Amino acid sequence: MGHETSQYLKQFLSGKNDPGTGQENGRTGSYRESFMSAAQKNPEPVQAVSDENEPQADAAAGPADETYENAPEENGQFKWENNVARFPEEDLPFLSKKSVQQLESNFRELMIVEANINALAKSGNTIYVSSCTDGDGKTIAAISTAFALSFYSGKNVLLMDGNHHNPQVHSLFGISESPGFYELCNKSATLEQVILPTQHKGLSIITMGDTGMAGADQDRAGKVLKQLSAHFDYIICDGGSVMTSSLSLRDIVHFSAALLVIECEKTRWEVLQIAEDKIKKSGGPTAIGVVFNRRKYYIPRSVYKLIS
Repeated sequence: MGHETSQYLKQFLSGKNDPGTGQENGRTGSYRESFMSAAQKNPEPVQAVSDENEPQADAAAGPADETYENAPEENGQFKWENNVARFPEEDLPFLSKKSVQQLESNFRELMIVEANINALAKSGNTIYVSSCTDGDGKTIAAISTAFALSFYSGKNVLLMDGNHHNPQVHSLFGISESPGFYELCNKSATLEQVILPTQHKGLSIITMGDTGMAGADQDRAGKVLKQLSAHFDYIICDGGSVMTSSLSLRDIVHFSAALLVIECEKTRWEVLQIAEDKIKKSGGPTAIGVVFNRRKYYIPRSVYKLIS
């Protein structure tokens, strides 16, 4: 809240309601079918998240919590193929056709994303995407990473919105902001209500939720994230900027790795070093990677493709 949307993000969002995107009745046409596969029927019942050793809530207090923390990973509760069967196809969130085309234009880079983050993944499967300052393109980097892992690597991926001040994931996928992670942590919603499969095979999302609510309890948030990680190959969080938001440094401690997005020829090395030190001193992950965004081409891009 209070932050202006960057020009790069505006360009990415511009295709959402563009009549040239091939949407019909608010939904896309043929491109949607290329990302959809036959969903398995009869998904297993989805259970709610709960804290260990916590008294069971009564009906008046909201959704009853059922512990599944020790459930085996192979139960497939939130595997995309199972979860997608709960929704009519036309109700599934989706990126605009122009946004997908923009992602596909970078297919060479996206195809090797999993190989590039392999070292980070050794620490765990939860990755917090941040930046030194606002406007460096971390939201697009987070979505690109999640899309690459699900579409090109065939993984079951959860994209979370973790930007308390300026959440964008719900806007990019054309859905409401709530219910989301805030409601999940405050026990006013269940996992079944907040984990939404998208029209893009293998990719699910969780929005930030109602930012007017009190902030999520950190112990609760950590437990929720730990339980979510057992159901997905990767969790990618679009977080806030570490130099402008103390909430980012508070949240990042729950993740196994971090990706810092920097704008090429703009972000100074000293600033990046300060951001890294802040993460480590706050108790955050020691596995930290860097994404170079908005690379400039000093010779024709076609030449780079020929020699790459």
